[in-house]
Amino acid sequence: MKIIVSPDYQHQKEWIQQVPHLFAAGGGELLYKGRNQVRLFMVGGEKLVVKRYKRNDVIKSLIYTFFRKSKARRSYDNAVALRLRGFQTPREVACIEQTRMGFVTQVFYICAYTEKQPVRPRLIEQEPFDKPLAIAYARYVASLHEAGVLHCDLNPTNVLVDSDSHFELIDINRMKFYDGPVPKAECMENLTLFYWLTPAYRFILDEYARQRGWTSDDIAEAIRVKERHDKRWILRKKITHFGRYEVLH
Repeated sequence: MKIIVSPDYQHQKEWIQQVPHLFAAGGGELLYKGRNQVRLFMVGGEKLVVKRYKRNDVIKSLIYTFFRKSKARRSYDNAVALRLRGFQTPREVACIEQTRMGFVTQVFYICAYTEKQPVRPRLIEQEPFDKPLAIAYARYVASLHEAGVLHCDLNPTNVLVDSDSHFELIDINRMKFYDGPVPKAECMENLTLFYWLTPAYRFILDEYARQRGWTSDDIAEAIRVKERHDKRWILRKKITHFGRYEVLH
């Protein structure tokens, strides 16, 4: 088992070593259960969140052992990189890689707990959407892209905010960092991940464009990129559902 512990959390090292066992025993408070599982632990007066990623199959074990960093290690490294660029994410605590016969099989990422909440309820579920937050969100994403930060899963559940419009990013294992601003084409694709082509999306796009100095032609192109993205997504879901129907029948 390989463990990397933040210098700020060396005092929790003994507990961190027990995390795989604690998780297997169902310890802590379950926050999310799906492909991955997230649990909250109170450790010496500190709230720590542990994300256990889905166990690797043979191919992924091979990839994450020899060719790519594990998702937990990428989350840890990306948290450090984000903070160096002036952006917030729950403080990284540790990453754990369990191995079997030298191959990475199960990984865990540990970070500090945050009280911030996803932007989704206020920007998507609420009617009408929260325009001041939408403006702040657009400016925040523009600042990420301007600083060369690309969150490859920039959906509204992975951007957290507090009442003062201070943002944090979570689920950060898939990110890209550029030496300069993110290329415009990648920015347009990244913006498509927010939600459907709703009034809130258009409002956010307009404010983002103002911040980046985009032209009306740029905005029109971003809309076309969004429309193509949504059509592909719908088609992919239809194919997936059809395949499931065929298997079940």
